[in-house]
Amino acid sequence: MTIFVRGKQKRVKRPPTIDGIDADEFIRRNADPIWLHQNEMWEGIEQPEDDDNRET
Repeated sequence: MTIFVRGKQKRVKRPPTIDGIDADEFIRRNADPIWLHQNEMWEGIEQPEDDDNRET
C-alpha cells in the first residue's frame, strides 16, 4: 500500500488478510482438526470437556 507523508510517497506493508480478516483468525474459524494436526497447529485444536472427571 502506498501513502503520502509530507508530500512524498511511502510504501507501508499491510498484514496479510483473507476476505478482509487476519489470516490467523481465518484459520481459527475455518480449519478442521485434521488440517490443524497435519500443519502442526495443535494449539488450535479444541479439547472436548470431560464431565466424568470433574470434581464437585
